[in-house]
Amino acid sequence: MSISFPSRPIHSARLLPYFAILAFTLAALAACKPKGQPPAPPSPPEVTVASPIAQTVPLTLDFTGTIRGIEAVEVRARVRGFIEKKHVVDGAPVKVGDLLFSIDPRPFQATVKQAEAEVAVRKASQQLAETTLERTREAVNRNAAAKLELDRAVAERDSSAAQVTLAEAVLTQASLDLEFTQVKAPIAGRLSIQTVELGQLVGANDATLLATIINDRQVLATYFIPERQVLELRRANQNRRPGEDGRANVPVALALANEQGYPHEGWYKWGDNTVDTATGTLKIEAVFDNQAGTILPGSFVRIRSIVGEQQALLVPDIAVLRDSTGSYVMLVDSSNKVQRRDVRTGDTLRVTENNITTPMRKILPQLGDDEQPRTNDKGEPLFNVSLDDRIVVNGLQRARPGAEVKPVTQSAATTKPAEKPAAPATPQPAEKKPG
Repeated sequence: MSISFPSRPIHSARLLPYFAILAFTLAALAACKPKGQPPAPPSPPEVTVASPIAQTVPLTLDFTGTIRGIEAVEVRARVRGFIEKKHVVDGAPVKVGDLLFSIDPRPFQATVKQAEAEVAVRKASQQLAETTLERTREAVNRNAAAKLELDRAVAERDSSAAQVTLAEAVLTQASLDLEFTQVKAPIAGRLSIQTVELGQLVGANDATLLATIINDRQVLATYFIPERQVLELRRANQNRRPGEDGRANVPVALALANEQGYPHEGWYKWGDNTVDTATGTLKIEAVFDNQAGTILPGSFVRIRSIVGEQQALLVPDIAVLRDSTGSYVMLVDSSNKVQRRDVRTGDTLRVTENNITTPMRKILPQLGDDEQPRTNDKGEPLFNVSLDDRIVVNGLQRARPGAEVKPVTQSAATTKPAEKPAAPATPQPAEKKPG
């Protein structure tokens, strides 16, 4: 069973008063809106700008290198025998003369005794030959013996003396072999993990490697300089090597893989006497103190060699941007419009003002076709930015090329001399591409 309700028609006449009230309200609101006042345009975004600083800064070259100890010795068995005892623990520090291994000495002790007995026999023979010579000489003087007998006695005496010398040499060798059964540390350093065990036969066919000792109180960093850079440095220094012929030595800084900046200070030690024809590089080594043992031999490290000085402009490191075409900065022109300016950058310096350290990036001179820095008629380097340019250092996300901005000037950094070069927070290699 279904239930239905009668429908009631809605008469439009009843809604007319409501429509009239709504129309009146809309008309009143429209009358209140001001006329002839377009919306105000948004004000230009505010950015912070700073001018570059001209400064003489260190000329640095960066490399990747490896570490080795100042001394490294392979300890090998010098005699044939069985390992009787190990006196040290793997990886332990040792001093010069510390006993490391003992090789069974008994066969060598027997050889020494045999050699000592042989020396005694030869000396007795020598004494007999001396006595015989004296008696023969007396007999010849009395004409009781022929001159030939005297000559024979002299030869016997000389032969017995030579036999004594030979026997003593054999004894010396036997004594050395006995001494070599006690394997001692030839240098101070740290022992490697040993590869031999008790009872193992060593020195059977060759000088068996027993252990390696590395003195890492000082370490050498090995790196390679391309031939072209070597030639440029030699030309700039009249073909004088660092520390020779009146040229000052070259400071070198080092950083481990987990370190920021270049905290370890060292010096150029020596360079090879020939360029490697296979790689076109020259081998260089620098020395570093390592009393704390922080730098491990065999490590890969970053190396920065300070080879001179150069003129550069400094801008806050945060102002330098980079894309697929290279590094660039944003600057504000006289019309307060943003422009992009490509630059050639170097490494980062840390400049301190009022106890606040600011990373500052080097802006290097433009390069000519000869890959040398370009200069003006006065010999001054040419840069892609000038001291009067206003570089955007804050608000870069609002600085778009061609857009108008409101620049607020801020001091870039102090004009005091820059501190020692340090690695950037995000390391970026120096570019050679001219802007």
